[in-house]
Amino acid sequence: MKYLFFLSVIFSQLACAQTAIVPAPAIIINQGEVRWLEFVIPKEPSKLVCRDSEVKYVKKGNVGLAFVMESYFSDLSPFSCKVLVNNVVVGEYPFIVKERDYFAEQLKVDPKKIKLSPKDEKRVVAEQVVLNKIYASSIPEFLFTTAFMPPMNSHVTSVYGNRRVYNKQKKGQHLGIDYRAAIGDKVPSSNAGKIVFAGDLFYTGWTVIIDHGVDIFTVYGHLSKTLVKEGDLISRGDIIGLSGNTGRTSGPHVHWGTKVQGQYIDGFVLVEESKKYFKN
Repeated sequence: MKYLFFLSVIFSQLACAQTAIVPAPAIIINQGEVRWLEFVIPKEPSKLVCRDSEVKYVKKGNVGLAFVMESYFSDLSPFSCKVLVNNVVVGEYPFIVKERDYFAEQLKVDPKKIKLSPKDEKRVVAEQVVLNKIYASSIPEFLFTTAFMPPMNSHVTSVYGNRRVYNKQKKGQHLGIDYRAAIGDKVPSSNAGKIVFAGDLFYTGWTVIIDHGVDIFTVYGHLSKTLVKEGDLISRGDIIGLSGNTGRTSGPHVHWGTKVQGQYIDGFVLVEESKKYFKN
């Protein structure tokens, strides 16, 4: 059953003054995860603000629909999402942040992908500029009408959040999910959206990025071939490429990344949270 937190007190348009707001029950969110939020919105233009940052949402009648994310790098401090009308709080939804326990893993990769040459460093910086522009230009509506699904049915070889050590020296975090795949396996999209990137990147090799709207993106990396082009509108389950071993890898696989509001989050949690509103 969908959950909907109603505002205890609505800002009075006639009184034009702020009334005491009773916050909704606290929502528990773990670092690196998202939560689905439905909230009542007033007739006046309103904003949803979480941790002092505006969060895009979709209006359905008098209800606002949004995914709220918490960064992998969270300091674990509690926060509230607030509905604002002319900078006046008319609704408040508190969140309690919990720490997740992530595993550690050792990987051996091409040394050239660890200690970059000046040429490769320049390439990585240029690619990041392109990606930043893409992630800052999401379509302001949901481009999907169904729940998200994992893109592959194969064995997961590395989960989201693992702490990684490359070649026993460089440390990092695995902010995606890796699936076992042979070179040439078909890779479907996890939901409907618009192709905003299809090309070769230094770290993830041949890569496809899908904008699903409202600052939600999925990334499919280490492909041997892309089968879509920028601007294509695709449906859930459409084949967008073939698995491969390109970029910084330790063997053939598919990397699935999920980016919400500028942060990579656990895609499995997005799948489950999307089922609270969207049908499979």
